Amino acid sequence: MATILIVDDDAFVRTLLRDMLAGQGHALLEAEDGREALDVLRARTPELVLLDLFMPRLSGLEALAAIRQRWPSARVLVISSLDSERLVREAIEAGAAGFITKPFHPVEITTAVARALAN
Repeated sequence: MATILIVDDDAFVRTLLRDMLAGQGHALLEAEDGREALDVLRARTPELVLLDLFMPRLSGLEALAAIRQRWPSARVLVISSLDSERLVREAIEAGAAGFITKPFHPVEITTAVARALAN
């Protein structure tokens, strides 16, 4: 199975995502913000990054830009509680493979992850 990096400043969301994906057999990594995510990416190369947009120190869009620059083939799914058309467009234009709105359903997460990993 795949290695997936979960990046969210909310420990509850990270736990929720970890619980949803652990049963799928994926190896899971976690980061609390964009800066920590970049540190993890320097040490490991996950097949997929689940990236929150609004985080302290380095936002999801800033982290996404850094990820695309250093690891252009990285697959990133953006997760956010805000789903304005502008934000979705910005994330996709910045290189996100998809956009998931919080709150999310487990089936939505597993489907989006499977789709991103298949591409």
